[in-house]
Amino acid sequence: MCPLRYSCRIALVAVFLLSGSGLHAEIVPHRGISFHIYRHDPANGTLELWLAKEGGKPNTFTEVEARAKASGKELLFALNAGIFEPDFLPTGLHVSEGKTVKDLNLQDHKKQREGEFTPNFYLKPNGVFFVRPDGTAGVYESKEYARAGESVRIATQSGPLLVWDGKIHPVLTEDSTSVRYRNGVGVTPDGEIIFACSVLDVEKGMSNLHNFATLFRDKLNCPDALYLDGDISYIYLKGETPPITKTNWFGGIFVVTRPQP
Repeated sequence: MCPLRYSCRIALVAVFLLSGSGLHAEIVPHRGISFHIYRHDPANGTLELWLAKEGGKPNTFTEVEARAKASGKELLFALNAGIFEPDFLPTGLHVSEGKTVKDLNLQDHKKQREGEFTPNFYLKPNGVFFVRPDGTAGVYESKEYARAGESVRIATQSGPLLVWDGKIHPVLTEDSTSVRYRNGVGVTPDGEIIFACSVLDVEKGMSNLHNFATLFRDKLNCPDALYLDGDISYIYLKGETPPITKTNWFGGIFVVTRPQP
């Protein structure tokens, strides 16, 4: 399925409060590429992680918007989460409201033929983004997460781990010609959760993974950041991106909602 595209207005680097939404968002240029940045403020809405209501079915942004509305909530932000399988269930750990839907995946990819590429999820180290019941968050390497025994409210596992303890993933190279739309999540030293997604414009939003990692480390002050997904990525920011009409199919989708005004 071809990713849905839309053109985005490119702005100077300046944090702004989206009109009427309460969302802290910005468009950040980095190394010639532009990214939507959303800084989550728990005071402005609840961050959740949704799969489709029916197991094994595709999840879409139109569905999460309708689901929020049906429960008396306003959808403020949505972004597809970790990498998933053809049955639309996550490849790795998925925790939603304290319930583990899919267990942590520590397997290695077994190549079937010489020269086969390793899928992004299995580019070790991979990692887990999680939010604890008290609202604090983290990004851990997957084995570190297993050892830590954290109690979490939501969690998604994906790969590669873009930045870990301030270091760029060792397989990512600055001269890589693999450029795609990218999305990911990082956590700052003071605990702020920051989501990033390429602007969905073929001339302004295509990035390799190394550049995307440096966005988190060097521009967003995130010593730990996790890649979520690639070319199919889609972001919704109320009042900034176009209204949701039709999207690709996904597994998990991060959403921020608040009660309808």
